[in-house]
Amino acid sequence: MTRTTRTTRTTRGTRDRRLLGAGSVLAAAVALAVTAAPAQADPALRGTVRISTGVNGAAPDDQSWSQGVSADGRYALFTSWAKNLVPQPTVGGRDAYLRDLRTGRTERVNLSDSGEALNGWTDQAAINADGRYVAFESNADNVVPGMQVKGRTEVYLRDRRTGRTELVSGGLTATDTDQFHASYAPQISADGRYVVYVSSRTDLDPTVVDPAPGAGAGAGIGAAPSLARPYTWKINVYLTDRRTHTTRLISRDTAGKPGESTSFRPTISANGRTIGFGSLSELLPTGSTPAPAAPTAPAAAPELALARPTSAVYYTWNAASGKLTPASYDVDGKVADADFDATVSPDGRYAVYSLPEPGGSTGGHRYHTVLHVRDLRTGAVRKVSGGLPGTTSVGSSGHGSITADNRWLYFDSAADNLVPGPQHPGWDVYRQDLRTGRTKRVTTAPDGSAGNGSSNAPFVSAAGNTLVFESTSGNLVAGTDAPAAEGSQAFARPTGSRSDDGDDQGEDQDD
Repeated sequence: MTRTTRTTRTTRGTRDRRLLGAGSVLAAAVALAVTAAPAQADPALRGTVRISTGVNGAAPDDQSWSQGVSADGRYALFTSWAKNLVPQPTVGGRDAYLRDLRTGRTERVNLSDSGEALNGWTDQAAINADGRYVAFESNADNVVPGMQVKGRTEVYLRDRRTGRTELVSGGLTATDTDQFHASYAPQISADGRYVVYVSSRTDLDPTVVDPAPGAGAGAGIGAAPSLARPYTWKINVYLTDRRTHTTRLISRDTAGKPGESTSFRPTISANGRTIGFGSLSELLPTGSTPAPAAPTAPAAAPELALARPTSAVYYTWNAASGKLTPASYDVDGKVADADFDATVSPDGRYAVYSLPEPGGSTGGHRYHTVLHVRDLRTGAVRKVSGGLPGTTSVGSSGHGSITADNRWLYFDSAADNLVPGPQHPGWDVYRQDLRTGRTKRVTTAPDGSAGNGSSNAPFVSAAGNTLVFESTSGNLVAGTDAPAAEGSQAFARPTGSRSDDGDDQGEDQDD
């Protein structure tokens, strides 16, 4: 079968950070409503549209990436290096934008508390259920007044209704003054109360004391934290409650101490009660989870003794019980290392993750990844991107995104055996009906043919009516037939999952 290579989505450093943390919460709708002034009104969303569009419909002058979508499908979130998306001049580099799919209005949402553009960059952002709140990371020093550590990446939250921006990761009186500590990869609950993120800071949860290296057996609970150490890959997951103004460590071991390695890409259920994240740390007793796979040096560069891992155990944490459990099981009931883009469903019942299988290569690996869904209540595991009966592929699948009713799963894949008919060597976004197992390619040209580039990183609204994704294809929008671009742009389209055109292996209708 055809071997494929995933299109480069950003610079190497940015992509590595995105794998360690990105992703957006697919939250259930809440009762709040956001009022946005209409401008440059677009017609109703009837087909694929590019949402990373410049002022007055101009072509964007740089690339963009999908970040999320509100629960009702009205607001699409993306980040971009483009400088012509809104009239307000760009001061930093990569910014976060929100597109109102009803009015066509685009606004920059990583703004300072005074409403000014930031003098730093934002790599990852997340949106709550009704689009009122956007959480984002930034290394800018003009986000809120009184920042003590300039140039350090922190997590913030923008209230689009009040026009205020607040610091989430710690306080202005924080004792950790090391510029090289960082907080990033935020995700947000449906009502905007809870924000989960990763951080290398050691002063966020006052109930946890992490002794300095070499402090001796007597150091531990009650010892003063050491903040004067160099930057480390010791990165942990934290949850901030904006109502009580408290922060708690999530990625802790059975002794209550922070994980000793890297945790990444936290996601949160709509109600904030279930958190999923991957971790290279040994958080449970030795032997209860597999050791992380040994890093492998690239064949072309044997002098590199340690290559960065690409998978780790995926855990879920339950707020009611405080219990941390592994979630990334294979179909044989064994805990396995999952790819870095795992997530939980909006209701927190399902974990969606990719596991490696022999045979490749996608992106030069000697394996490919296959998407799995695990019912956290019953423990049942399903392989959902194995391909058509009697076929095999070396193309990987990942980045699952599931609707609030737990029926429709969207994911990206380079596999060439998921649907019948002509294939192409790029990545596409697919939809699977978890009731029937039927799969359909959804990132297509208006005539139903495949895109001429690669489409990745899908986010479906909790309501299941809108899909947001990124693509290099130039033929997805009606009336356009451009060649594939080198850089991606952000797109949105109606899903069609409620009344479809019947072209995915005998497409089902809703019961």
